[in-house]
Parts: sequence; C-alpha cells; structure tokens
Amino acid sequence: MLKKLFSFSILLLLCFSGLAQNASIKGTVVDSVEQTKLQNSSILLINIKDSILLKDTRAKANGEFEFLNLKKGNYTLIITFPKMADFIKDVKLTDSTKLNLGHISMDSKATLLQEITIKVQKQAISMKGDTITYQADSFAVKPQAVVQDLLRRLPGIVVDKNGNIKAGGKDVKTLLVDGEEFFGDDPLLAQKYLKANAVSEVQVYDKKTKSEELSGIKEGESKEKIINIKLKDNAKNGYLSTLDANSDLNHFRNIGGMAGIYKKKLKVAVFGFNSNTNEDSKASAQLNKLKGNEYDEIIVGDDGSTSMISYGNNDEDAFSKTDGRPNVKSYGAHFSDKWNENKVAFKLNYKGNDVENTNLITSNSQSLLPNGTNFLSAGRTNYETRAMGQSLRGGLEIKLDSLSNLKVSFAGSENKNTTSNINISETKNGSGFFVNNNNSTNNVNGDDNLFNGNINYSKKFKKVGRTLSIDLQPETKRSKSLGNSLSNTNLFDANGVVNRTINQNFLNDNSGSESSIGTRISYTEPLSKVFSLQTAYSFKAVNSNSRIKVFDKFLNNSLIDSLSNNFDFNNFSNIGKVVLQYRSKKITLSAGTQAIQTTFELNDLDRNTKFNRSYVNWAPQSAISYKIDKNSNLSLDYYGDSKQPSLEKLQPIRKINSPLYQVTGNPELKPEFSNNINITYSSYQQSSELFMQFYCYYSFVQNAIVSTRTVDEFNKSITGYTNVNGTNNVFLGSGIYKTFSKINFNTSIDFNYNISNSLNILNDNLNKTKRSSFNSSLHLSYYTDVVQFEYNPSISFTNSNSSIGTINDGKTFSHKHEISGTLKLPYNTEFSTSVYLSYQPATATFKNPVNIALWNAYISKKLMKEQDLQLKVSVSDILAEKNGYTRYVNGNDISEYTVGFIPRYFLIGLTYNLTGSFIKSEKK
Repeated sequence: MLKKLFSFSILLLLCFSGLAQNASIKGTVVDSVEQTKLQNSSILLINIKDSILLKDTRAKANGEFEFLNLKKGNYTLIITFPKMADFIKDVKLTDSTKLNLGHISMDSKATLLQEITIKVQKQAISMKGDTITYQADSFAVKPQAVVQDLLRRLPGIVVDKNGNIKAGGKDVKTLLVDGEEFFGDDPLLAQKYLKANAVSEVQVYDKKTKSEELSGIKEGESKEKIINIKLKDNAKNGYLSTLDANSDLNHFRNIGGMAGIYKKKLKVAVFGFNSNTNEDSKASAQLNKLKGNEYDEIIVGDDGSTSMISYGNNDEDAFSKTDGRPNVKSYGAHFSDKWNENKVAFKLNYKGNDVENTNLITSNSQSLLPNGTNFLSAGRTNYETRAMGQSLRGGLEIKLDSLSNLKVSFAGSENKNTTSNINISETKNGSGFFVNNNNSTNNVNGDDNLFNGNINYSKKFKKVGRTLSIDLQPETKRSKSLGNSLSNTNLFDANGVVNRTINQNFLNDNSGSESSIGTRISYTEPLSKVFSLQTAYSFKAVNSNSRIKVFDKFLNNSLIDSLSNNFDFNNFSNIGKVVLQYRSKKITLSAGTQAIQTTFELNDLDRNTKFNRSYVNWAPQSAISYKIDKNSNLSLDYYGDSKQPSLEKLQPIRKINSPLYQVTGNPELKPEFSNNINITYSSYQQSSELFMQFYCYYSFVQNAIVSTRTVDEFNKSITGYTNVNGTNNVFLGSGIYKTFSKINFNTSIDFNYNISNSLNILNDNLNKTKRSSFNSSLHLSYYTDVVQFEYNPSISFTNSNSSIGTINDGKTFSHKHEISGTLKLPYNTEFSTSVYLSYQPATATFKNPVNIALWNAYISKKLMKEQDLQLKVSVSDILAEKNGYTRYVNGNDISEYTVGFIPRYFLIGLTYNLTGSFIKSEKK
C-alpha cells in the first residue's frame, strides 16, 4: 500500500510540473561606482501579462544570478538592493533565448536624487526578504468587493468558502491591519467588513515565535503565515456594524448584531447574539472569538509533566457547535488603544454567555473477554444543562525604552452551571440473559471562579541576539457544587434472575480551591555568528484543597466516611532548560534538555495521613533542519519525555463511582519515557504556486503506564494501572497543493497512513490492540466573481484487531463528499447550496449501511444603492436525513451512538451592513 501511495504521489507531482523550456536569463549585479559585487541582491521575474511573480532568486557572492527553463513570453526583470535604486527592465523571450545581461550597474539612490526626480511606479508584486507585497490596485475587483474578494485574486493565496486562508501552502491564522490586531486577530473579521478599495498593500510573511521576535534569531521553519493589510490614508478611521435577524416565525431563530469604530489606534466594539439553531451568528461570530493577551503559561502536572500553553490564545467561551438542542445567548464588548507615541497600549475584552441545552444520547456496545464471554450493553440518557458565565480579559503594555518592554496580562471569570440527567442502562450476555441493569438520576448545581495573570519584563541588549525575559504568574481557582445522586442497580445470576439489588441515594457536597505562583527567567546569548545558547529556569508552587462530603439520604443524611475526604495537595517544581543552537545558511542544528525536579505532598486531613513523593524528570530534545533552497526545507526532530504516574494512578482520591465501576491505585508504578521522532519535508514554489509536504512521525514508550481491568460475571469492572513495554505509533502523510491563478482554480490532495499498537491488561491477560488506518482527501475549488464552487471528497479505511480476540473482522470503510456552490444571479441575487454525503457500507461488524445526504441551500437578494441590505431565505437539512449517528470499532470492543440534533428548519432573514470611513475619499 505504501509503495503504491508513494508512486501515486510522485506521478501526481510530475503531472503538476510543467514541461522544461530552454530560455534563460543571467547577469551579474554590481555597484556602478565602486564596482563591487552586490551579493544577496533580490532578483524578481514577473509576467507582464498578468503581473504574476514567475521566479525569484538572490545574487551569489560574486553577484551572479541565473533563471533557467523559462517559457517564451514578455517579462519584467526587477533587481533591488538596500540603498540602491531599483533596476527594472522589460525582456522578450523565445523558447530558445539565451539572454546574458552582463554587468548590471546599480546606482545609489542618493546619487540619483541629487540629479533627477524619479517617478516611481510600484510593481504589482515585490519581495523583500521573506515578505511578499501585493499592490492592491493592481488586482481588479468589483466596486462593492471586500478584502476576502481581493485576497482570492492574489497569486499564492487561497481562501475557502469558510474564509480559511492559506498563503504559500501554510495556514494563516492571524490577519493584521496596519500591523495591528483588528478587533482581535481572527482572519475573518477584516475579510468580511473592510472594503477592497480601502486597501493599499497586502503583505505576507512568516509568523515568528515570541522568542524569535525578541532575539531576532530564527529557530526553525515557520508553520504559519501572517497577512498584514495596509489601508489607504483615507480609510484608516472608520466604523462597521451589522444586524442579522433570521427566524422561521415560530420556534427557530438566529439573531445577532455588532457595532464598532476604529480611529487610528483606538478600537471600540459591542456585540451580541441569540441562536437555537446550533449555528453561530454571522454578525458577531468574529468578535465572539476575542481573546486576552497571549503569554506562555507555566503548567506542571502532578506527574511532573510540563507544558507551555499560550494562554489567551484560546476561545473557551466562544461559540462551538454541540450535540443536542442548544439555546445560546452571548454578548460582549472590546476596547483597545495606544497612547504616548504608541509606547503605552491597553486592551480589554468582556464576554457573557448563557447556554441551555437538552440532549438525548443512546448507545449500544459489545465487549469480548479473554474467556470468550460477550457482553452486550445498551443505554439511554436524557440531559438538561445550563451554563452561565462572564469573563474579563485584558492587558497593558509599556515600552520602557527602545530595548525594554513591560507587559501585564490578566483574566478573570465566574460561571454557574446546572446539570440534570436520567440514565437507563442494561447489559446482557451472549445467550441473551440479563447481567445487570441500572436506573439513575443525577442533579448538580455548581459555580466556579478563576483569576490568572502574567507580568512580563523583556529586554534586548545592544548585542544582537542577547535577550532577557522574566515572567511572574499568579493564579487562583475556586469551585463548589451541591448535587443529588439516586440509583437502582440489579445484578442477575446465570439464568437471568435477580441475584442482588443495590440502591443508593446520595447527597454530594463538594468544594475545592487552588492558588499558585510561578516565575520564569529566560536568557539567550549569541556565542558567535553561528552558535547561540538558550537557557531558562522556572519555579512553580501550587497549593490546592479538595473537600468532598457524601451523605446517605436513606440513613437520615449521615456522612459516609468511606466516600468522603478532605485533602490538601502541595506541589513544588523547579525546571531548568538549556538548548545550544548552530545556524548557518543551510543548516540549523539544536540540542538540549529540560530537567524537572518535583516534590508533592498529599495530606488526608480526615485520617491524618500523608503521601509524599519527590523525583526528577528529563526531557532531552534535538533538531536539525536543512534548507535545500530558498523554498524547500528538510527537518528531523527528536523529543524525549519522562513522565511520572499521576497521583490518581498511584493513590486515587476516593470518588462516588457507579456500583458497576471502581478504581484502585498502584504505588509501585514506575515513570514512563516516551521517544518521539518527526521527519518533515516541505517545498513551496511561488512561480508555479505549488506546495508539497511529506512527513513521518514515530513514537514508542518505555514502561508505558496502561490500565488493568478486571471484569466479573456481572460486568462489574475494577480498574488499576501497571507498566508495560510495546506501545508505539507510526504516522505517514503527504500533501500536494496547487493553485492555478490564471483560471481561478485550486486543488490539493492529502494522504495519511497510521499504525498504532496499544496495550492493556484484561482479566490478567495482556491485550494488544493493533489499529491501522488510511485516509485520503481531495480538494477542488473554482472562484470567480459570478461562480464559486468547491468539491471535497475523502475516503477512510480502518482495521482493528485485539490479541485476545476480535469481534468479526474489525474492518470499517467510509467515504464522504462535500459539494458546495454559489451563483451570482441578475438583480443582485445570489443562490448558494451545499450537499454533504456520507457513506458507511455494511460490514461484518455492522450489518446495516448508514448513508445520509445533508442538503442546505439559500437564496438572497441585496437591496439599496450600496447593497447594504440583504433579504435571505434558507433551508437546513432539506431532505431531513440528519441522524446524529456514530459507530466505532476497536478490536475487542465495538460501539455505536446517537445524539440529539436540530431537525430540518427554514429561516427568513434580513441583514443590514453599515460600514464606512470618517474621512471622505479624495476627489480625483
């Protein structure tokens, strides 16, 4: 299979490659006065016909450059060098032209300005370093076009129907306006609301890490791009607003609105929406994703594991689709500004949410035990939940001087939630006799609050690459809940007769708190032109308390000591990190390690007992990256991670478990050590707009901590943990992405293949589960001002086998197709439709096929002179085939589920957009 996959990928790549041509251009770039060779001069070759950048290169140390394999045509050759006037020359080539320009003399700008006045005509596309700049006025769009329409016209940039952007084959998750966040950095907001004719330039460049921005030392190949929209002078101050109201005039509705102003650095906005269609509001979706200031949070688990999560770069209170029938209310506000010559910046985001949901979940599963026993389980749960909350996030940034910054970030939230569920479940054996059944009702009311922050001082030194960064991170959390748990469980004998009944009626009073303080000091030092040293030390202290009280309502609310506890938990961690990096023009090599010393103490205040543990974890790392050429890169990474067993796996805090499920600890557990190896090749050719990526990931774990489970004749299970060797994972993937700007067509194809081996212990038998999967997807899209079309098919094969036995053959197969299109009709009318087809054929495991077709459509008409008003009629799930069904195969376990969903509905909608500038356009 892998050989065929590789052969097909190579064949496809060859199909994308153009036929070789014989024309060429070469020359030598020199200073006209000093006659020195101008190494690293930027040389661009642009097609005069469509202004597309065909090739680019840099002059060698001797000033020479050469373009080979050129097609016949008319081109513009542009050569740039700092402080030199641009050299621009139009050339005409035939298939056999061998153009030698000889010495190309570059004149100093200062010299030319003394003699003449130059009239500058900007090129449609230019490149400086890693930044590509597009002159917006060189790409024609319709009068009412927005930034999204403009981006779709730019070579090398792809925007799909949902507004997701790729540039140079890499994802764009940050879109700036004049170098600043535009009410946050979500790419869709500026795309939708800013007019294309307000844009002066579009810049595309690599996204840098925080340490790269501070030190100026590139650490490796960037995985993301950033787009910066530069506005014309008369468009830098303006306003934007939208009101979007949709309803079926009976039950379903989706109503939202937003309004904002931007004036120089000041930005103010308010937004809100209410929807019970499980869809976000198109009017406020982007503002609902507003975040706080980003910083790297120091996280240390009780297992000694560490991570640096970019806090503030998450949308935990933003809208997300969910199962069931939710009713969502959300609202908020944004303020940001800069003062004192942009030396002081302040940002504040407020959000509130009220989410109600009802959901019905059904499940059917089958489990095979080593002795051949089959258990068939079925369940049904009705949920009713409500979550209300509000959050405030913000930050203050002060430029102390040209080299030092002080940044204060903060976030606070409070939430209230209620949950009610009624559950009915039963299990039968292979003969059809009952093994157990359970009826339970649970009701919980809870609330929690959180405050965290980060104070960061960063300093660059005069020596390039020498930096210092200091962080201080306080955090507090509090939570409490009060609930009731009522259950009735019957256990049956081998003949299906009730053997024993267990009744429980518990009152649960829980509360907890946590406070922590962390600090981190990071320092980078350039040891030479090619060597640099990165060092860091972190400390974090965590103090937490967990109080659980369980009362038996059958016994006059008496306290159940065996299920109640009162714990204090203290964790102290010291983390040291050293990384040495070597960097040349072609090779980047880094190696280092991280050591984590952790001490934790668990105090059982009820029983006056203590559990202490102290250990050191090591996490070595190394990476090598080879830059094959300007646009191609090959990298190899290794990361090792030592992880201690968690407190719960060593000595679990007692919980209220179902009578059918218990957990025990294992104080003899050893730490596990994972080895991770990743190989990646990527290449992007701007001239042919072709991006390729191949990657391979392999991991294996020594002393892996896995579950041990003992299941009795009543399907009651007791779960514990032990160490084993033999778990591993292999992942292979490739992707090819090709853009045809001349015909507005984009295509891509992806392949990935995964093999994993996992282990567990089931009734004292080692159970090895081998799971393999193959997935492939194709993307085709065509965009013009009149027609937009996308087709995204995918196919998936999986095979899962367990050593103790496999239910049927463990194989599944599915294929999916997503087709969407939009057609602009006369009289400002638009028709759009999408069809999602999912096919899951019958297998040896599942006898019935599951095939569904989800068809959505709308028709809309824009009104008023500026087309600011839109009338829309939409229908969701026209064929009423949505079913909420999912199924899964994993060796000796199979399962299928259904969840609640929104049925077919139609909406009549009215949308009004009002955007503009506070500065009138200049009259020509």
